Amino acid sequence: MKRPNVAEVLPRGTLQRFGIAGGFNTFLFWVVWELLRSTFLLELLNETAMWSISWAFSSICAHFVHRAFTFDGRKNVKNTILGALSVYAFGMAGSTLSYDAMISMFDVPIRLLFLVNMLIWGVFTWATMRWFVFGYTSEEE
Repeated sequence: MKRPNVAEVLPRGTLQRFGIAGGFNTFLFWVVWELLRSTFLLELLNETAMWSISWAFSSICAHFVHRAFTFDGRKNVKNTILGALSVYAFGMAGSTLSYDAMISMFDVPIRLLFLVNMLIWGVFTWATMRWFVFGYTSEEE
């Protein structure tokens, strides 16, 4: 009996495959965020700055993870990194604003806000990376 390979079970470009790679990227983001929050920088800057710095760092790493695992390397890396950084820059601004707003509006644990915000912006990032950066269409699915 033939065992299915990863591409058959989790085709490239799918939300499920993005979620696996995104889990790694989010873990990296979380580690950097927690490290920055535990330094003097938190007092010097603020929570929102720690979020932004962590997002920027993990976004660069995420592009290459998604290029290798979630999507593929069909397109020129110069084009995909420019598109990905544009998506991540918009996502950083939007997620930072929503994170900052949630801190002000809700009296809940900060890590819960982290999780909710990352899930919302993860779906946005998947969709924009899939269709605008890597150019997946229904014919390729």
